[in-house]
Amino acid sequence: MALVKSLRGWLFRQSDEMHSALAVGATACLVPALSHASPEMLAAANLTSMATQFGAQVYVAFVGGPTMFVNMKKTAFGDIQARLFPKFGMVGLSTGILSLASYNLAHKGSFDTCTYLLAGSLSVHLINSFFIFPLVTRLMFKLREAKEEEVPSARRNFGMTHGV
Repeated sequence: MALVKSLRGWLFRQSDEMHSALAVGATACLVPALSHASPEMLAAANLTSMATQFGAQVYVAFVGGPTMFVNMKKTAFGDIQARLFPKFGMVGLSTGILSLASYNLAHKGSFDTCTYLLAGSLSVHLINSFFIFPLVTRLMFKLREAKEEEVPSARRNFGMTHGV
């Protein structure tokens, strides 16, 4: 039990980027199991992972985000988004890996348009999780701490990266 508590404590002390890397590693460990799956199971894995990714994107963009934006103070909204977006990125990374792997295995490694689209989607999630989300979060906190003369520059930097 002490080992579990120690491991849990270590995990909670890690950065969001480390959590994303762990999610990628854990998901990558599942990919070899897909090679033993039947075509029906590959199709189910692909559909489930793509539907999960799409559902998460729709919920964040059209339900959760707008509801919190309208009903929360700006700083509280920023704080909760800074905690939720890394989790959203982890879902995107994991589902992206599973979607690409299951599709590629089901189609015997052929590289068609769908393969490139799935790889592109996974690439966007990688960039968001490891570069964009951490950068936007850092710039948001810098904007909050900026002195009066630094606010226009800090606001411009945050706005440019937030729009990416």
